[in-house]
Amino acid sequence: MKLGIFLLIFGLLIAGGGAYAWQYYNPSFLGYRPAEAQQFFSLGIAGMILGGGLAIGGIVRMIVKR
Repeated sequence: MKLGIFLLIFGLLIAGGGAYAWQYYNPSFLGYRPAEAQQFFSLGIAGMILGGGLAIGGIVRMIVKR
């Protein structure tokens, strides 16, 4: 149960950080994004996917171990 709660909270924090990075670097200037912004944009999407997977894994673990 403790590991499931930890995975849920940790996953949500990673997903939140990924969403912040994705939204912060999302606006582009006249359709042009520098390479650094593109890296953070991709990192944000990857963080949201990883964090969401960890959160779902934590929920499933709590349900299975119940």
